[in-house]
Formats: sequence, C-alpha cells, structure tokens
Amino acid sequence: MITLTIDGRQVEVAPGTTILEAARDQLGIEIPHYCYHRDIGIDGNCRICLVEVNGNSAKLAISCKQPCGDKMDVQTASPAVVAARKGVMEFLLINHPLDCTICDQAGECPLQEYSYEYGSGDSRFVERKRNKPKHVEFSDKVMFDGERCILCTRCTRFFETVRECRPIGVENMGGKSTITLGPNGPIADPYQMNIVDICPVGALTSRDFRFKQRVWFMDFADTVCAGCARGCNITAGAYQGKLLRFVPRRNPEVNKSWMCDDGRLSYKDHNLGDARLRGAKIAGEPASIDDALAKLAELVGDGQGVAVLASTKDTCEELLALKTWAASAGVTTLWHGAATWSGDDFLRCEDATPNTAGAKALGYEPVPAQAPALRGLVVAGDVDVPPALLAGLDFLVLQRATETELSAGAVVLLPGRTPLEKKGTWVNVDGLAQDVRPAVEPGPGVPEDWTLWRDLLGESWPSVKSLTLRVRAELGGADGRLVASES
Repeated sequence: MITLTIDGRQVEVAPGTTILEAARDQLGIEIPHYCYHRDIGIDGNCRICLVEVNGNSAKLAISCKQPCGDKMDVQTASPAVVAARKGVMEFLLINHPLDCTICDQAGECPLQEYSYEYGSGDSRFVERKRNKPKHVEFSDKVMFDGERCILCTRCTRFFETVRECRPIGVENMGGKSTITLGPNGPIADPYQMNIVDICPVGALTSRDFRFKQRVWFMDFADTVCAGCARGCNITAGAYQGKLLRFVPRRNPEVNKSWMCDDGRLSYKDHNLGDARLRGAKIAGEPASIDDALAKLAELVGDGQGVAVLASTKDTCEELLALKTWAASAGVTTLWHGAATWSGDDFLRCEDATPNTAGAKALGYEPVPAQAPALRGLVVAGDVDVPPALLAGLDFLVLQRATETELSAGAVVLLPGRTPLEKKGTWVNVDGLAQDVRPAVEPGPGVPEDWTLWRDLLGESWPSVKSLTLRVRAELGGADGRLVASES
C-alpha cells in the first residue's frame, strides 16, 4: 500500500491509484474534471483537474493521470491550483455561447457548476466568438451543437473503448476542431444515447427529451429498468406524475454507467393515461375490490384444476404473496411468463423481463409445452397468455394495469401497477437482488399488487418491508444492492 497526504489528511491506497481516485474514494473530495470518466478511461486533455504535488506550484500535475506516490503531499485547492482552474475555465468559456437559459443541460451541467466555482464572472475576450455547426442531427436520437462542445472527447472515446466502433470523430485542428460524423452517416449504435449522459456541457442532447421540461421542476427516483433481465440501474425522471425520461445510474456490478437505447426509451410504455384500469370488475361490470376478491376465492374453491400464471415483471414480494395465497387455496401449479427479445453481447439480455430469476427462485416454472387441461386460470401482472391455456376454461381471472382483448372473457378483473410504480425486489440475470422503487404513483383505485393477495390470505403484513424480509429469507438472505448516482 502507498501512504500519502491529501489536503492535510493521510490516506492509504493501492499502487496505481491516481490522485483523483484517491481524493474521491478515500476522502470524498471531488476534483473537477471533464475529459476523465471512470468507465471510459483517462485522456488528460481538459486540464481542469490540476493539483499541486509536493509544494511544486510551478508545475501542477493532472490528477486524473498522476499515480499516487509514497509520502506524496497533495494540495487540491491551493492558490496556485485555484488560479490554474480559473485560467482553464476562462479558456473553455471563450467561445462557449451564453445560452444556459435555453440549454437542456442547464441544472445538471458540470461546466455551469464549475463556472460558478472557478469562473471570473466576466470575460476579457473582446473578439468575435467562433461559430461552429449547430443543430446537427447525429441520428434520429442525438442532436449535436458544436458551439457548446469543449472537445473533452468523451463521446468519441465511448464508441472507441466501450463499443469498439467509430461513428464520430474529431475533424480539423486548433480552434476549428469539432466533432463530426464519419463517412457512414448517422449513428446506428443501439447504445448511442449514452453519449448524451456523459457529455459535460450540453453539446449532445437527446432528441426525445429535448425541450420537454426543466430538470429542476422534475421528480426523480433511483430504481431499476424493467426492459430486460440485466436490471440496469436508472434514475427515472417524471413531471406531474408522468415519466419523461430514464438515464443510467452507475452500478459497477450491473451496468457500469450505461444502458441500451430501447430500455432508455421504454419509459413511454409506463405512461398509461386513459388506458389504465382503475378499480375492479366482475363479469365486465364495475365492482369493489373486496367483492372481486371474494368472487375470486369462490371461483378457485379448493384449487383443483386451477393454475396461476405470473408476470416476471412482478416483484419478488408480489410473487411470494401470490404463492402464499395459492398454497393456502390449494393451487399448486405456479407458472411464470417470461418474454424474449433480441439480446446482444454487451448489456441487453434475451429475457425481456426483469425478475425471471426471482420467479424461478420462488418456485415458479415456465409454462410446459403440453399444459394440462385447466378448470381456471389466474393471471397476475402484465404477461402474455398462451392461447392453449385458455381452451376449455370455466373461468379466467386477470390482474393487470390495463385491459386487453382477454378482458371481455375474464370473470374477475383486478387492477395492477406498472413496474415503475412498484416497490420491492427484482433478481437479475446474474442472481443479484436489487431494490425497486416507485418513480410515480398510479392514483386512486390502484392498490399495491401484493396487498390483493394479502387480503385474500387475511394475513397481517403491515408493510412491503416486512414482506421483503420474507423474500430475502426465501432467497437465501440475499441483500439488495442499489448504489447512489455517480458521475
């Protein structure tokens, strides 16, 4: 181990650790940086992460690239460091447009934040600013504004190091340098929108989110993407109960700092509007949820010839409550309805549902190719029902967030929540239990899904937390791991 002092505090780090990493991870000191990104690597071109090492104020070191040395004395905020950062900021802002008021990055922009901390408040630059390309369509998903770009090259290095392709690059030299499309035309990579997240200045913006809402008016929740079994950690942003965007949230064990574009844009699927089912129905007529549950219990009877088909978008808490009720009612056939889509060798899994592993661990099995004849079927959650299961049924019970073509044939129809309205646990493709948190609330007439099965049981589960404890015991004591946002 290497021992050094940073801002008067002694720390021990492993050999090869950079000063920036040591300050951040050991002391919580955030050294400003633009070009460095922990999941892309070191470039050292922005020069704002300068620090003073061993009292050498004449030659400051780049903290993102400088490895820690034994008995090193580092100052991250000495007068020489502050003066150097002010100089870097003045240089970066020379040609930057004064358009914070209309920029989508406003409110979450490192350039804006550092300009408050290190900027001078005025400019000595009296010449005409350089004009660079504006409103350049890099693809149907990404827009580029060259005037805002500070050439940190995070975007080009993301494609080169993470995606191993090069759809964009740096063109020209000196003050004329700009990011430009390659000869193959618009970016086609299915992970391209990640360059919007890592751009520190708003030069790259999402065409989907562009001008929709100011971030300071939005509500945010740290949760998990429901798009596939990877379970990418995300921050979901909403305004007045409507989801507006998903962005990846760093978890080195799951998705690092990335997510696929399809998962990112899947927020639209959770905005149900007038299609949402509120309250319950019996034989197509509105009914109270209590009456619907009583009718369900009457239909199931002793459970003989009845099966349960559950969605693998449901949480483990919902699946355990459903399983517990099914056992008490004599229902022993528990199936799950995992869906598939095209996967890849990066993040995207072929399993297009987030909790198949959790369902399997709780005893749910895939629907067999030759399913037995059934008297009744209880379908819980958003799941496709194989047509073969519907043949010869005496009754069908549906519990879901919206009505479908099957709803007309359901004796009992119960409301449900979307995955982004749930609280509980999902287990991803690697067996990692993760905490799911609601990003929006569904409004009246839509109770939490697990409470339906609790009410059928008549058990007293006062909160989803107590049910989570049962889930973790059933899963072998696995702890949910959900990390905080990181840049």
